[in-house]
Amino acid sequence: MKRLDIDHITPGMLLEQDIYAAGSSTVPMLRKGSVISSDYLEKLIERGVRAIYIQEEFEPENVSRNLVEKWKQSKDYIPKAKPVITPKLKSESIDSIQNLFMAINEDDVHSSAQIIKHMDTVVDQLVDSIGSDRNTLININDLRSYDEYTYHHSLSVAVLSIAIGHYLSFNNRDLNQLGKAAIMHDIGKTLVPIEVLHKPAQLSDDEFKVMKGHSAYGYKYLADRNLGDEKIRNGVLSHHEKVDGSGYPFGLSGDKIPVWGKIISVGDVYDALTSDRPYRSPMQPSEAIEFVMGSVGTAFDYEIVMAFLQKVDLYPVGSYLELSNGYIAVVLSASKSNLRPLIRVLETEETIDLYSDLKHLNIVIKRVIPENEMLERQ
Repeated sequence: MKRLDIDHITPGMLLEQDIYAAGSSTVPMLRKGSVISSDYLEKLIERGVRAIYIQEEFEPENVSRNLVEKWKQSKDYIPKAKPVITPKLKSESIDSIQNLFMAINEDDVHSSAQIIKHMDTVVDQLVDSIGSDRNTLININDLRSYDEYTYHHSLSVAVLSIAIGHYLSFNNRDLNQLGKAAIMHDIGKTLVPIEVLHKPAQLSDDEFKVMKGHSAYGYKYLADRNLGDEKIRNGVLSHHEKVDGSGYPFGLSGDKIPVWGKIISVGDVYDALTSDRPYRSPMQPSEAIEFVMGSVGTAFDYEIVMAFLQKVDLYPVGSYLELSNGYIAVVLSASKSNLRPLIRVLETEETIDLYSDLKHLNIVIKRVIPENEMLERQ
């Protein structure tokens, strides 16, 4: 170990001996093994500490090993947020969506009608699971899967749409219709040529024109076969319209866009941006949120985006975050803002309210760290 004057201590050094407050030999101010943060260093200077002992050979792997141990300990006392929908309901929902897309692809009108009728039950269960509490947050990561993207995307958009509708105080019948419209918003893609639909690169202008037809294809399929009511069909048709009139297929603007379409468009864009695709990496949730917020008044309706922001859970309790200062933290609660949660920094064991703690307003959440990446730090 090495004794250094306090003036020569820099954040990130590892403490080799406990530090005790003046006049106390029982309760340490800081324990051996702690990583010195800028806040700790400031407090030590305020308390008149002149020198401390640090590890003589300060190696990153020592910090990494120490960090993993703290991560394992945190898993014992910080509960993971419960998923909004159960694995059983998720599986049933995905099966129903997959069966519907397959029936439409085969133009099996009878099966499509039966599946849509059964979907009433599935969507009612989704509505009940999300609940009527306006404060219930939606962790979209519970629903995500790289495989079978279209089916999982349809479910995710439905859950987000229902959650927005709950916050806007829709009744159960409207929530059911909204959920079905969201589930079926992309059924027109079954009529898009497979080489366009699954092209692992940017579409050409002609290909994009074909792809843009999917909302109208979906509406026509449902209308020609008298499937779903007109409100649901219009939600499918209008989910790519934009409030400034620059969307498609009709360039509708403002209140001319059906409300179901306005809601579905927000969930559709957010889930697409945060999903892993063969041709691009996913955005971080915070980046996607910034995109959605920045598109208010052009693509999205203000009231609907505000409802969305109140419902999406970007940083669920128990998730791990990489901070802009290089530290890693675990989420304790949403605090007063689900964009700036209450966290505990693993390296320093400091609890910080990112929303209200003025000393830490400069700290930015860079990303959510997957659990497998935490394990790899061992």
